[in-house]
Amino acid sequence: MANRGRPTQTKRQRERARLERSKMKDARRAEARARREAAPPRPTDHDPDIAGIVPGPQEMPDWQREFFEEEEKAKEAAELEEGKAE
Repeated sequence: MANRGRPTQTKRQRERARLERSKMKDARRAEARARREAAPPRPTDHDPDIAGIVPGPQEMPDWQREFFEEEEKAKEAAELEEGKAE
């Protein structure tokens, strides 16, 4: 009969651990719920990542525009060099 006490005790420990995990999950869920309720409402009419973008071709960024301008100047300089060499 001494062997019967052990499984019951381990079962109780498992049950306590399960209840503790359940309580921790409930607390975490309640905290998340409170955080969501306290947060400002999200705008649903637009996506902030694409706000201000219009359909169609976009204007080039400054760094890209500068790069193309430098290339054009280099081409013009090379053409002038060829013209002088001839």
